[in-house]
Amino acid sequence: MKNREFSQVKAIIFDKDGTLLDFDAYWAVGSEKVMEDFLTRIGRNDISCDEILPLLGIHNGVCDINSVFCQNTFWEISEIIYEFLIKKGCGNLTRLQTYEFILDAYDRISDLGVIKPTCNNLRALLEKLKKQGIRLAVVTTDTAESTRKCLSALGIHDLFDKIYTDDGNAPNKPDPYAAFDFCRTFGLDKENVVMVGDTMTDIKFARNAGIKVISIAKNGENKKILAPHADAVIQNPSFISQIINLE
Repeated sequence: MKNREFSQVKAIIFDKDGTLLDFDAYWAVGSEKVMEDFLTRIGRNDISCDEILPLLGIHNGVCDINSVFCQNTFWEISEIIYEFLIKKGCGNLTRLQTYEFILDAYDRISDLGVIKPTCNNLRALLEKLKKQGIRLAVVTTDTAESTRKCLSALGIHDLFDKIYTDDGNAPNKPDPYAAFDFCRTFGLDKENVVMVGDTMTDIKFARNAGIKVISIAKNGENKKILAPHADAVIQNPSFISQIINLE
């Protein structure tokens, strides 16, 4: 059933991880190897990855949507790791070095993660949206290079009018900067723009920008968390056609 609230959608802003890209298959799978690489580099193989990953919200290859890893930037993730290392007596690293080492490890090891879409017909869906004149954007706290690699591997990089990443310059979600810039660039009214994402950060981003939000909840537990705050909840992007008017 179409939702009247979404009858005049002219632009959609997508989150990347967990919305377009299967989060656990890519990030949770690769993170153990990343931490092993990082600990080897700093000479602390006496520390187990199992001590660090839960601090980030990764448990047995699955990431909690309310976790630091799902919602925060690489700098904020590295801050947690830095504080943990200080408690472990590792005082020879600076905050900046920790961040740079973590970022470098993800750049080199992330190929171990599996890049797969959150639904089978992702490109076809996005192409249908484009054909109807709907502007598309991605807003993510991931780096520009990683984002390019993931979207290219998914075969959808060329379909977005604008891609916002953690470039160290513009503020990240939930700051509404990207939404405001997107609307200004393409002459969009916020009433005609919708955010699609899978975390509370995406919802906060949408509310801060004054736009509607459709949440992606792949299971019942996530739906319980997101539904009270979103305008609509769907299992994956393929259900967007059930919410907005697609011919």
